Amino acid sequence: MKLRPIQATSLSLVIVLLSCTGKHQETQGTQDSAASARTSSEAKPSARPVHWGYSGDVNPSMWASLSPVYAACGEGKSQSPINLMSVSGAGLTKLTVDFKTTSLKIAHHEHVDDILDNGHTIQVTVEEGSSFTLNDKTFDLKQFHFHTPSEHSVDGKHLPLEMHWVHQSSDGSFGVIGLLFEEGEPNENFEKIIQHLPNLPGESNHFTDVKLDLNLHVPESITAYHYIGSFTTPPCTENVQWLVLRNKFTMSADQIKAFSSRLNNNNRPVQALNGRKVSIDKIQPQ
Repeated sequence: MKLRPIQATSLSLVIVLLSCTGKHQETQGTQDSAASARTSSEAKPSARPVHWGYSGDVNPSMWASLSPVYAACGEGKSQSPINLMSVSGAGLTKLTVDFKTTSLKIAHHEHVDDILDNGHTIQVTVEEGSSFTLNDKTFDLKQFHFHTPSEHSVDGKHLPLEMHWVHQSSDGSFGVIGLLFEEGEPNENFEKIIQHLPNLPGESNHFTDVKLDLNLHVPESITAYHYIGSFTTPPCTENVQWLVLRNKFTMSADQIKAFSSRLNNNNRPVQALNGRKVSIDKIQPQ
């Protein structure tokens, strides 16, 4: 797939690999604050959310019963992920994206602050500089992370890997761009991440000479499935703008295995659409 270069600036980012007994965040601290806001006028449950996971008695079907903070995981009517239909209608939303180049800073933590988001992911936290704009509202990229296999399905089919770029606007609302990966040609950009994945909890390295070009994942012609959903992990915060790119990306079988062997099926099952509209919108690189 031909990719469009865009002027880049330097950022720093952190890759966080969380173990099954570790801590997982869609965006560090923001989920907990969103949950706190919902319960500010009520008697609050423990400030330390309980353990959740992807199997056993803490699997996704049990999340809502684990803590009142996670109620939306079971009661919400706008949950993610969903099954996307390739025949969805065209939308009129105005969308632009602007992503940069970043240096690579890697850390492996089992504990992130003091908030227990128990699960596992490989997470890259970025500094300011990359964003997308939806109807003149800008969402700044905060972090991206990975799920294997994909959480969203397309026409009922899951892909080997899904990457989520988590954004937040100045008013505190969230937007997530999802990228779907299939097995194919090696991905040079992600090979840089794989080569520097931390091996042990507590490891931290900053590779100033290793650059990740986020814009390599922004093709010249982009369309995306657009719908209103939620975070795919507890507390399953809703009213999230979701853009799942229809463009497919590739990694080699070995590259996919490098992620899947660490992530071990960290994908939430698809959720009911509940009458929500899914449109196909065109995105303009900035």
